[in-house]
Formats: sequence, structure tokens, C-alpha cells
Amino acid sequence: MDILTLIEELELMGEGGEKWYTRIIPGFIGKSVMNAEEFFDVLHRLRSALPEEMSVANKVSRDRDRILQEAHEERAKILGASREQAQLLISNDEIVKQAEQRGVEILDEARVDAQAVRAEAETWARGIVERLDNYVNRISATVDKTRKALLSEPAAVEESRLRLGEEE
Repeated sequence: MDILTLIEELELMGEGGEKWYTRIIPGFIGKSVMNAEEFFDVLHRLRSALPEEMSVANKVSRDRDRILQEAHEERAKILGASREQAQLLISNDEIVKQAEQRGVEILDEARVDAQAVRAEAETWARGIVERLDNYVNRISATVDKTRKALLSEPAAVEESRLRLGEEE
């Protein structure tokens, strides 16, 4: 139940109570008389509602404090990131210039290295081709020599064959 409603109910009870203007009993002049049972019933309901309302208020207060703390932390993060971004933007022009210069240097070095590798590969390939040419020439000479020997001496080969047959 709402605390403010209960307090208003107590106020109405006080306003609606019987006023005493007696001089017979000192201390009661201008006082109001209320039904004690009704008064204590409202007071008990007020007391019952109070802890619930207070716990809700405490939770809201804690949530508020937590949300404020998170907002302050987020603000600090955003400010830090903004400062870093500003520093990056300030130094970005110089970094870009340095990167472009370094890129040109790397390309020049790569061209020189590529020419050296190409020259070395060509030298190696020439050496392989020369050795292969020499080898092919030697094989060709051997084949020619063997062919001439076989063509010029067919009778000698036949004679050798016959001799081998007689010896058996």
C-alpha cells in the first residue's frame, strides 16, 4: 500500500476527530479524540508498507548510483578514446608520408633483388644448357661411331659368329 495514502488517512482521522475544549482536564484543551482501533490499524498498515517502500527506494537509489557510476566510466572511456583518436589524426599525415617513402624504398630494393635473381637464374640456366649440349654431343658422337663400325664390318661380325658356332 502507498505510504502517502496511509498518511492522508491518518490526517483525515485527526481532522475528523472530536475536538475537546475542556478546562476540566488540563492538557486536553484543543486536542482531538480518535478511535484508537482505527488509528492503530492505519499505523500498523503504515509500518507494514514502510519497509517495502524503503527497500524499493533503497534499490532505486543503488541502481541510480550504479547507473551514474557506469555513465561516468563510459564517459571516461569515450574521452580517452577521443583523445587517442585525435592524436592518431594529428600524427596520421606524417605516418602516411613516412609509409609512402618506405614503400618506394621497398619497391626499389625489390627491383634490385629481382634483377640479381634473374641474372643468377640466367647464368645457371646457361651452364645447364651448355652441359646438356656437351652431353648430347658426346652421345651423338658415340652413336655415329658405333653405326660406322657396324656398317663397315658386317662380314667380320658374321665370321665371329661362325667361329663361335664351330667351337661349340
